[in-house]
Amino acid sequence: MMRAPILAALVLAACGDAASPGFSTGPGITGAGASTSGSSTGADSTSTGPADDSAGSSGSSSTGIVRDVGAETDFGPVQPPGCKGKVDLLFVISRVGTMVTEQEQLLASFPGFIKTIEQKLEGFDVHIMTANPDAYWPGWTCENQACIGEKYWPHCGPNALDYQCGVFPEMTTACDEQLGAGLIFNAGGYAANKLCDLYGGHRYIISGEPDMPGAFECIAKVGASGLHKNLMGDAVIAALSSASNGLNGPGGCNEGFLREDALLVIALITDNSDDSKSYAKQQYEAIVTAKKDPSAVVLLAVVPQPHKEGEPEIPGCTYDWEGLSAYHDLGSKFPYTVYGDTCAPSYAPFFDAAADKIGEACGSFIPQ
Repeated sequence: MMRAPILAALVLAACGDAASPGFSTGPGITGAGASTSGSSTGADSTSTGPADDSAGSSGSSSTGIVRDVGAETDFGPVQPPGCKGKVDLLFVISRVGTMVTEQEQLLASFPGFIKTIEQKLEGFDVHIMTANPDAYWPGWTCENQACIGEKYWPHCGPNALDYQCGVFPEMTTACDEQLGAGLIFNAGGYAANKLCDLYGGHRYIISGEPDMPGAFECIAKVGASGLHKNLMGDAVIAALSSASNGLNGPGGCNEGFLREDALLVIALITDNSDDSKSYAKQQYEAIVTAKKDPSAVVLLAVVPQPHKEGEPEIPGCTYDWEGLSAYHDLGSKFPYTVYGDTCAPSYAPFFDAAADKIGEACGSFIPQ
């Protein structure tokens, strides 16, 4: 499913037009254990968060102040603590051959996205990780194709001039080929082609990183030399696996990434179908198991969107795509979901809308 590159990465805008066709806020259909959300009436509509007077919270106002019902025990601080600025951002980015433009758009939009979130959340404290989407290290594509001949030696061709044949494989670890593990050594065509030196020494970015845009480019420029399959949902499950014996546990590749008192933001970016063995229901259950509450999660998905009647089709873009249903099946289960369009000329409006949704969700987040 090849597509022609759309507009190259634009100069970053921290804010975008909320009415832009480049994003839509997905339907907030209630899932198991999820709070009821507002409805969506079109591509530019905005779903709301959990209802102010949801089940189990009768007697409280939207301000979080308990109304007096005549008992002394009714008084006291009841304002939800919120995420207190703590946000764990998990990116799962496809690295099949058609993903070059989407990665450029993402990298161009990221600094404004982070700046906007920081402005909305007092005490901003972030973890940012990109998860391995296919249980593969793309450097092997170079080693098995470009590095074995003389034409491109000692690099991996015109789109990977920084790749060092025969050297990079010796620098890898088991985590570099682990599904769901944080990526710090993206290799191959259009990739960062360097080992990321992240502040704190983790496989994810933490607050205090002196070069946030540079660090994010290193972990998010995943390239286009991955396997010809997407395991997007499976990668989410693996990335969030148990703190006791999974990737987040002691000695695990993602140790310390997932925090109980942080809002979890999952961003899926792909123009291809999800080849995961798991289904949306299983993915939803794994995410809720990790966070205990679907309202503690914001799901972002930049995926192909249906073609709008009357609008010109962009050559190479995918429309009315049957593979889209898997991402909507997952997104519909969470009260906070925002969709972006892979064919949009800029992702800045999408990420601006996403920042608003994160601020909204953080304000009502109650750590379990």
